[in-house]
Amino acid sequence: MKKEPISCTTFPSSGYTVVRSPGMIFTFDHGRLGLPPLYYHGHSDALSVTLSLNGRGMLVDPGTYRYNQAPEWRRYFKSTRAHNTVAIDGEDQAVQESGFTWSHPFRAKLVEHTRKNGNIRLEAIHTGYQRLRPPVIHRRILSVRDSEILIEDSFSGSGEHIFELHYHLHPDAFPFPDAGGWLIQHGEERIHIQLKEGGDFHPAKGEKEPILGWYSPRYGLKQETAVLRCIQKAAAEEAYFATLFRIAPPCG
Repeated sequence: MKKEPISCTTFPSSGYTVVRSPGMIFTFDHGRLGLPPLYYHGHSDALSVTLSLNGRGMLVDPGTYRYNQAPEWRRYFKSTRAHNTVAIDGEDQAVQESGFTWSHPFRAKLVEHTRKNGNIRLEAIHTGYQRLRPPVIHRRILSVRDSEILIEDSFSGSGEHIFELHYHLHPDAFPFPDAGGWLIQHGEERIHIQLKEGGDFHPAKGEKEPILGWYSPRYGLKQETAVLRCIQKAAAEEAYFATLFRIAPPCG
């Protein structure tokens, strides 16, 4: 039987790239913040990713939860720490001015999209942390082949900073320590996540001070969910994360 190739489609207007293989959907967000000039409805999610296997969410976007009456939760669900990307110095990639508006918007750009021998390479950057002193640029490279996805995060700039990498799991996806990494299982679907460089992942779930590890499946509803987190304190040019995702055979 002929093996189906991996497909990769970029949507320039929305700023998303979608990678598909049989049973897998992987998205990469390199789009703008929101609707200018005040960037309504934007989330601070530059270079975030999601992953599903046969319709089961593995890495997820957190959702919205509420628009009003819970400002601290509204702020969290829009924040960089609530998405599958890197936060620097505890700051969002843009500045939340209200429940709907932002200032200091980031610019995100897909700078490479190549395919060679059936393998896909995507590279994007964003400028959200240029407002820091000293400023930093975040660069993310994705390499996809067969049943593996490698995500590399590097940074350019100067000075020492705190880099915080998060991967948020679906509430029905459970993490288990396994072979130097984490085995994530959602129903019969499984994926192994390993931080090859940059430190070690530590799980969190349902934290409130500060808020971390929450998911909103629909408006007005939130629930606890697991997040894998790694914090690295380093000079900008030396900070680096390399995360390998390997799709494991279904169980059962």
